[in-house]
Amino acid sequence: MTPGTFLFDSNFRFHDGKLGNKIFVILSNGSNGIYIAVKTTSRGNRYGIQHGCQILDRFPNYYLVEGSCEFLSKNTWIQLDSFYELKSEELMEKIIMNRIRRLGIIGEKDAIDLLTCATHSEDLSYFQEMVIQGAIDTFQNKRLD
Repeated sequence: MTPGTFLFDSNFRFHDGKLGNKIFVILSNGSNGIYIAVKTTSRGNRYGIQHGCQILDRFPNYYLVEGSCEFLSKNTWIQLDSFYELKSEELMEKIIMNRIRRLGIIGEKDAIDLLTCATHSEDLSYFQEMVIQGAIDTFQNKRLD
């Protein structure tokens, strides 16, 4: 799966164990057996409104203005203060079984900017940073080919 892919899960498991509807974004390619993911929100009352990386905000995020992606009908903030590690095999099975729905993929420039922004989050573990950096390297190597 391509980093920058947006997915919808009606049974997303939050860190507190609760389940609910959630749109989330994949930040890695799953090649090591793990996808790194982050949640999104359209409730922007605690976020800035400048397109792109807002890593220095109180609640770090990446902002996509309404209309910047054909599959997002509202202003969307990608929350970079809480990261999820999802097993590749389990995630792909849920997608195949239609328990998780693919919504779309952001453009390559936004994807690279998002991944780069995420690597600066204080809430990212070293392992997660290395996985996301690997996805950035893959994008950049693809550009060189």
